[in-house]
Amino acid sequence: GRSGTTFLYRLLSQHPLVEPAAKKELHYFDLLFEEGAEWYRRWFPAPRLKDGRRTITGEATPAYIFHPDVPERMAKVIPRARLIALLRNPVDKIYSAYQRQVSKGRESRTFEEVIEADLEDGSVGLLLTGIYVDHLVRWSEFLSEEQLLVLKSEDLFERPRQTLKVVLEFLGLPDWEPEAWQSGQNHRYEEMDPATRKRLEEYFEPHNRRLYDYLGVDFGW
Repeated sequence: GRSGTTFLYRLLSQHPLVEPAAKKELHYFDLLFEEGAEWYRRWFPAPRLKDGRRTITGEATPAYIFHPDVPERMAKVIPRARLIALLRNPVDKIYSAYQRQVSKGRESRTFEEVIEADLEDGSVGLLLTGIYVDHLVRWSEFLSEEQLLVLKSEDLFERPRQTLKVVLEFLGLPDWEPEAWQSGQNHRYEEMDPATRKRLEEYFEPHNRRLYDYLGVDFGW
């Protein structure tokens, strides 16, 4: 489990009124946009009636939140879509993203070297993905407030029942509980150096403050 998107997607897919896409991460709005809207629609089952209620469907591509062109593209193709953003403490998030690159053989530098390079570079590659508020502000230009639900990933893992309730309400789905709650959180890598963690917490502190002001809620990171 990373930010919990897979966990939440799996939970929702078990709901009797949710029909999952043929694949969880379609990457249409960031990488495959030139394939066209018809191509995208083919990945989803058509809505149908089930006990007098219409089914809904969706996909979960975590990269969408960071890609600058996605909000506008989405507003054009699926203007009434409802979106859920799961935000995890950015320090943990970027460490997890780094570890993923290492495990795929795409990164040979130490975590500290990557952070140093990002800070010096100014374009802040990995760090940039953790400045959530800037991404959310961009989304708000193209979506109404009612269309976007922002959740704290830690809440999903620590209080899955309450969090799922909020999600179902947001999606207009009847209350329901899955048979199994497996979260699949199994990252087994070394702890981050405490000095690095402290440094990153200081780096993200002002950005997290802006996020809390923007959302009107303190996530306590």
